[in-house]
Amino acid sequence: MTVWKWLFDTRYGVINWVLVKIGLHGFEGYSWLADPLTFFVVAAVIVVWMSVPFVAFSLYAALTQVSEETIEAAQIDGASAWQRLRYIVAPAIRPVLAIVTLLQIVWDLRVFAQINYLQNAGGTQEKTNLLGTYLYQLGIGQSHYGVASAVAMLMLILTLILTAGYVRSLLREEKNA
Repeated sequence: MTVWKWLFDTRYGVINWVLVKIGLHGFEGYSWLADPLTFFVVAAVIVVWMSVPFVAFSLYAALTQVSEETIEAAQIDGASAWQRLRYIVAPAIRPVLAIVTLLQIVWDLRVFAQINYLQNAGGTQEKTNLLGTYLYQLGIGQSHYGVASAVAMLMLILTLILTAGYVRSLLREEKNA
């Protein structure tokens, strides 16, 4: 997170320097964390960057398990690349894709450290809160433990709703097997 802070620093940040060097002089001294829109752009880049290794390795592992014989047989039978992807590869990696998507959604709901760090580095807390930082500010910052508990319960219910479909599909697969 310290490196990201340095990259987007108002005076010495590499991002601003590169943008000015390519001719965008409006970014000289630009504060990425002061405006809520650019704050969330920076936060999204950080969260996506941190998720890429897990997603990439998981999908790569799933792709290595797709039967080459089945793909070759489909190709010999005249299936196009799109048909092989749609009817062979996608169904084969669907379970891994489903769990990776679910985990990313649940983890992204609980993003706290990155947002809190960026808020302390120059972001406005009132305009850039997510559920995790809002919960922290309510409970720890303002000592509104009852309201913080209610927000935590809403996060739990949201997580349960998101995972219910996945659990239901697992139970269906188990019955069919």
